[in-house]
Amino acid sequence: MYTCKDSINLLLAFVDGELPREEEQHLHEHLGDCTACVNFLAKYRATPDLCRKVLAEKMPAEFSRKLKDFLRAKCKPQP
Repeated sequence: MYTCKDSINLLLAFVDGELPREEEQHLHEHLGDCTACVNFLAKYRATPDLCRKVLAEKMPAEFSRKLKDFLRAKCKPQP
């Protein structure tokens, strides 16, 4: 039986339909007994849509300026 850590490490292949049948069966067994992993999988699947929605929103000008300033300061090459 897979652990939560094992299951999370397999999610990308599982969601993409690339998980070998035997591993998928073990993952389904774990998901049948683990509400936490089922919830994690639901959020994992929802993440791309959420990111698309957030990126479609117009960022307030003041926030955009502060974010750019912050990133420039953090990304400066260190002497």
